[in-house]
Amino acid sequence: MKRTLFAAFIAATATLTGLVSKVETASASGFTWNNSWTQPTVHSKSQTGFNDAPFQQFVQAEGVAIPNSGQFKLDPNNLNLKYDHNVSVYFINEGAGYRNQLAFEATGTTNKSGLLFNDISCEGNGCVGGWGGNALKLGDGVNIGNVTAGTQLDFWLRADGLNRGDSANIFGTDTASNADKLQHAVAYAYNNYILLAFEDLYGGFQASGIDSATGRWNEGSDRDFNDVVVVLDVGEANVKALIGASVPEPSVTLSMFAVGAVSMFGLRRRRQTRTIN
Repeated sequence: MKRTLFAAFIAATATLTGLVSKVETASASGFTWNNSWTQPTVHSKSQTGFNDAPFQQFVQAEGVAIPNSGQFKLDPNNLNLKYDHNVSVYFINEGAGYRNQLAFEATGTTNKSGLLFNDISCEGNGCVGGWGGNALKLGDGVNIGNVTAGTQLDFWLRADGLNRGDSANIFGTDTASNADKLQHAVAYAYNNYILLAFEDLYGGFQASGIDSATGRWNEGSDRDFNDVVVVLDVGEANVKALIGASVPEPSVTLSMFAVGAVSMFGLRRRRQTRTIN
């Protein structure tokens, strides 16, 4: 239903090793969604000057599972900022029938949490999906504010949270903390930004029926990781500190064609019929 998917590549082994091993962090299971949160002011790209176009190539085709998504798994410890920065988050795209929500948490020298996007629904040219809602335009952004060095950031998706509220599944970047024990986020470093993408359906690829381990319903996930795709602006200095001062050349291509991105953690996607309020 969408364009041919992007390809990604793996950074040098030593770089990846340094990125994927550190300490334990907050998880989806230990994270509490606060229903009193309000969405910050959403600014259009005409107001911020942010250009979403270069990142659209990384949005996975609808219903096409990302191969080897585990190679792009985000270790949330990697988002420990070395330098102060006025952090923003930009909406890139979504291919979800669900009306998803996204929240953040900052812990360390800066401590705060909140809602980023209350209704991640996109309609119009360039949107992967068009199943109801028109809350966001491509490139829309919100500002978290100044985050100081020594702060760790993390992000959580509440799947169909706009409709399901507290009964919705919450998926984080820490695979072990997710109820289905599966990866629900992938990420890349590109153009001094971090691209983060989520899969919003519970369970393994095309799994159906009740998950005997948890009693929850599998949702026929397509594992395409395009249900929520955002870009994190944590500052050029922080991104370079995470991946190294020089960007490695591509070493492994993972799909139809190669693109100029460095994988820091991972990415993929899913879909079914969107529930409309």
